[in-house]
Amino acid sequence: MSDAWNEGYFTDEGYTYSYSREINPVFQRYCLLLRGSAGLETTDGYHCELGFGQGVSINIHAAANPGSYVGTDFHPGQAGHAIALANSWNSDARLYDDSFEQLLARNDLPQFDSISLHGIWTWVSRDNQQLIVEFARRHLKPGGLLYVSYNCLPGWSPSAPLRNLFRLHDRFATSSSARPDQRIDAALQFSEALLAANPNYAGTAPGLNAQLQSIKGQNRQYVAHEYFNREWNCMYFTDVVDAFAPAKLDYAATAVPLDTVDPLNLSAEGMDFLEGIDHPIMREQARDYFVNQNFRRDLYVRGANRLSAAEQRQGLLNTRFILLQPAESVAASVKGPAGEASLQAEVYGPVLEALAADAYVAKTLRQLSSALPEMPFDDLLQALSVLIGMSAAAPCQSEAAERLVQARCSTLNLQLCKRSLLSDKIQVLASPVTGGGIVVSRFHQLFLISLKQGKKHPADWAQLAWAVLAEQDVVLVKNNQPLNTAEENIAELTEQAHAFAAGSLVTLRALNIA
Repeated sequence: MSDAWNEGYFTDEGYTYSYSREINPVFQRYCLLLRGSAGLETTDGYHCELGFGQGVSINIHAAANPGSYVGTDFHPGQAGHAIALANSWNSDARLYDDSFEQLLARNDLPQFDSISLHGIWTWVSRDNQQLIVEFARRHLKPGGLLYVSYNCLPGWSPSAPLRNLFRLHDRFATSSSARPDQRIDAALQFSEALLAANPNYAGTAPGLNAQLQSIKGQNRQYVAHEYFNREWNCMYFTDVVDAFAPAKLDYAATAVPLDTVDPLNLSAEGMDFLEGIDHPIMREQARDYFVNQNFRRDLYVRGANRLSAAEQRQGLLNTRFILLQPAESVAASVKGPAGEASLQAEVYGPVLEALAADAYVAKTLRQLSSALPEMPFDDLLQALSVLIGMSAAAPCQSEAAERLVQARCSTLNLQLCKRSLLSDKIQVLASPVTGGGIVVSRFHQLFLISLKQGKKHPADWAQLAWAVLAEQDVVLVKNNQPLNTAEENIAELTEQAHAFAAGSLVTLRALNIA
């Protein structure tokens, strides 16, 4: 691909079809509330995503949230995919393939309630970073929030030279006519050979070879955009705070609920040390040293509105929560920088039971607290934060907002399920309850198509799924072995369909997806 327009960005390979919950306005507002800040919530606001990739997240959020969306991704292939998906469900989202400079030059943009950029900041030039800040200065409402994720120091310090090796090999030692995957594999092989020759550098950064082996097993689309762009501006947290200051943006919180659970992240010594730091920015930067932070997901507010303890408690009590998976399938432990911790059965058992009551319907924290009168408020809130951090639960938008978006979520989900007849690229559907995306595998999407067709029995769902897969010469794999006969595949699909009916289908109905 010519460098005439791509500004050093790796455009020879499109980005993944992944979904990012951190861009969901409902999730963002919850993260702010959890840290005592207020966020804007309107039914007619505007939201913006800068660098939307294949457009999965922006389409999900445009369907599942009241208001309207604007976004850009300067890769025309990715913008084209996002626009085609938006057109398929008659979205009013305005999606462009503008550069940040071109977007900033537009005179037809509104003031936004939120601006989000996920996986963009580190991988663009300093000039483009300044354009992003200026865009926020001009177009973010007072009280609006900005979400930004980025690679950071000190966590990246030992392995940054490894990334540089990949980029150098791709620039100087690979034929420009080679396919993107060949170029990536050649750079990885070169780096592996270099480490095997025992350079002094490898001795200063133990674990590099293990990291390289992990990278070799990752999706090549992800590897291309994470490691092979020309631009890579890794910063400290305070560098980013300073960068957004001209846009009148104040750091408010991370979009990581588990960050509020100190024992998962810090040693006792670390907690004591940080407790002695008064300045919140200094404390947050010092915390990155204790957890060896290498990637941050941060929320900034234009004009922070700090809530009193009473206001925060009231907001939390009025927030609805919902389980995203059957209660019995929730993992029994959770991992954090400080290690792995078991979920206490005496706490999480009753919380999961309360969330699962009444066919998993969403419940306010006030309702959950009433159902668990013996559980202290702080324990219940922490349990919910852990479950949300594990992606086992989610905060919800208001019932009024849910009603506003139900129809368009259904329309988008039908189009996504139709795509599952041909591909497994997009494995997420939109929930009007959470305002965001819910992971739904290709097979489960095929089962939902059967349900839409009026088929009530799991055996019939399996038959439709097999008819689709067989036509594409796709077979299932069980115990690392391919199933070679139609009978074996149908039997396995039938077993999965029965499990789906007894488990995930219940939660998908509560999420108003099924």
